[in-house]
Amino acid sequence: MKKIISVIMCLALVGCLFAGCTSQEDLRSDIVLITNGGTISDEGYNQSAWEGISAFAEENSMTCRYYQPVLEDGEITVENIEEYVALSAENGAQYIVLPGEEFAVSAYEVASSYPDINFILLDAVPHSADDMTDRFMNNVMCVSFDALQSGFLAGYISVMNGNTELGYFGQFASEDSANYGAGFVQGAAYAADSLGVPVTVDWAEHDSALLDYNYDFTIQACYEKIEDQTDTTFKVNVVDGLGSGTYTEGSNVTITANPAPEGMVFDTWEIKSDTEGVRDSKVNVSAEDLPSINLIVENCDCTLTAKYREAEETNYNVEVMTADGSSVYSAFSVEEGGECTVTAPVAADNMVFDHWETDAEVEFEDAESSSTSVKNINENVTLTPVYAVSDIPTFNVTVVTGEGGNGESTGSGSYVTGDLVTLVSAPPQDGYMFSHWENTDQYGNSTGIAMENEYNYSTTFEMVDRYAAICDSMFNHGVSTIFTGGNDMSDSAFTSKWDFDYDLNVITAGAQNNDAYTTIVKNYGEAIKDCLADFRGGTVSLAGCATDGIYSTFVSEDEEVQAQYDEVYQALADGSILLIQAQGGAGYDFCKLYNEQKPSKCLTLDGWFLEGVSLS
Repeated sequence: MKKIISVIMCLALVGCLFAGCTSQEDLRSDIVLITNGGTISDEGYNQSAWEGISAFAEENSMTCRYYQPVLEDGEITVENIEEYVALSAENGAQYIVLPGEEFAVSAYEVASSYPDINFILLDAVPHSADDMTDRFMNNVMCVSFDALQSGFLAGYISVMNGNTELGYFGQFASEDSANYGAGFVQGAAYAADSLGVPVTVDWAEHDSALLDYNYDFTIQACYEKIEDQTDTTFKVNVVDGLGSGTYTEGSNVTITANPAPEGMVFDTWEIKSDTEGVRDSKVNVSAEDLPSINLIVENCDCTLTAKYREAEETNYNVEVMTADGSSVYSAFSVEEGGECTVTAPVAADNMVFDHWETDAEVEFEDAESSSTSVKNINENVTLTPVYAVSDIPTFNVTVVTGEGGNGESTGSGSYVTGDLVTLVSAPPQDGYMFSHWENTDQYGNSTGIAMENEYNYSTTFEMVDRYAAICDSMFNHGVSTIFTGGNDMSDSAFTSKWDFDYDLNVITAGAQNNDAYTTIVKNYGEAIKDCLADFRGGTVSLAGCATDGIYSTFVSEDEEVQAQYDEVYQALADGSILLIQAQGGAGYDFCKLYNEQKPSKCLTLDGWFLEGVSLS
């Protein structure tokens, strides 16, 4: 029944996507594109594929259409694609185009059931869900894109446009990445030798076990002497809460009461002006009856004292234990049937929060979230956070108190990309005031984190992808252009670029990237036209310069450079320029071989991971 309903939904979707209400005869088509869930105007692979299909169909008097699947939890599934293939077969499809690795398992599972339909699988080879071994099928023609030539074009363009210090940001686990990098080095060397200028290429792979890079970083709470402050300042004293300090006039300060003692609940703030001649009512707070309020500092010193009262109803204690369970990390007093928000202590190095455990009968909003609401509290509750060894990279943060601070600043711990990190500085010593937060990694570089307010004693930031630190080091060493072909973490280079200077360049490969200096694009449309014109099941077609299967979105504003690029492109197409492939798909082996053979007079290759040394 589920499958029948799904097919009916697909038919309804087709009617919506393609010209409203149509007859069954109108749905018949020779060529079908099944998108990855995106639209055919995504400026990416779907659009390129559809443009190629449309052009071929028009030139050959064939019909075509596309299906945009409704994905399950944002993922393409075999069952999902099988329904669209069945729908295509029912409506006379001769060719079905599947754009990308996302369809590799679907092609393996589904294509054999439709031997009369020719499948074109782009940028992938069929394989099973639990085995990446290539499975060649009689009715599936695959297309791969020439990573060596793509990298060559990227390296050539970089040097011809005046860049002499280059970086390759690669991925050890990707065979494509090694060949993109190998091509990049050879393209840069070709241009360097033709111009007679010295060029360096720094090569690092973020996931190489041989790359000894320390991703940890330190955040420091910084203070300044009040006597050095030129603006008018006032002192705020918070009793039984957070927010004490000296602030400039107009500062917006968050004041937070400590958790209520057992059997008590927060009642109100007692607010006093400590400046003679200024009434208490002139202390500008957002509220008096909430445990967390905002204070606008105006023309007086002041004291805010959190006041508590006995709970009118039965109250229960909610205690959050430390990671080792030895002591109480935080505690709350909650009225019967009420709720509270709890946050687990920060994970230890290389660990991540996994879930909450408790013997109490309570309801979690999300028991697998480190910060969550606990509801229906009708007894005393002890919550134990449980941690696990992370299967994804964690980045260790150490928060320290600078000169002028009094005590411990909080926020130290182990985090993963996407975590919300909360920082609270230690109170200032007498004669000092909080100034700002500073952050540096182990090599003295900025970490690229963006704080909500780096001038507030209490602030937050989202943990960024720390692999950007590798690119940070490249840029710090003078690299002006980084190529990221074949790297799943290519966005790390942009994270780093945005931290430095928009004049620095990032070159990508694959789908067009509007943020890149240039993209060596995989031309899905042209590759599809070639496959439709000469379908050969069970084979893999290599799309490159000879087939117009790749192209650069930007070459140069200099007409002479453009002409030279065109000549090089043609030389790659006709085989006049032969490239060295990365042996066994390993960037390490290519770098080692290249340095041993020294084929270029002008290019120096620095493989940062060759000796397992730290980047410094």
